[in-house]
Amino acid sequence: MSALSKQKKELAVGIAGARKVSAGFVKAWKRAEQGLSLEGPINRLHFQDMATLFQYLSPKRFELLQYLRSSGPLSIRKLAAELHRDYKNVHTDVKELLQVGLIELTDEQLLCVPWDAIVSELPLLAKAR
Repeated sequence: MSALSKQKKELAVGIAGARKVSAGFVKAWKRAEQGLSLEGPINRLHFQDMATLFQYLSPKRFELLQYLRSSGPLSIRKLAAELHRDYKNVHTDVKELLQVGLIELTDEQLLCVPWDAIVSELPLLAKAR
């Protein structure tokens, strides 16, 4: 196992408007143009506001993510059964979580969570722009 594969794979989740996301992209681009290395692979997922973040990371969806990460790849049907939840509701959650990259499909078309941890920074005083 290489050192890279032993690294904890984290997803940074937060609130950021288009201006802040664009500024981060430009900063990374300029570092690359100057031949400077990046700090390492940084996986980020930004939502435009708290309501949207909490819509995607509701308690039920977070429970789904935790269970799927600990159990390993599963089908939607098996996941719904093991969580004792309605298939249709789990299917809806999975569809949305796939859309934003919080879960992925394996080559066998099973659901998996590629992250070891979700790290978040939530602003208290000012809106992210």
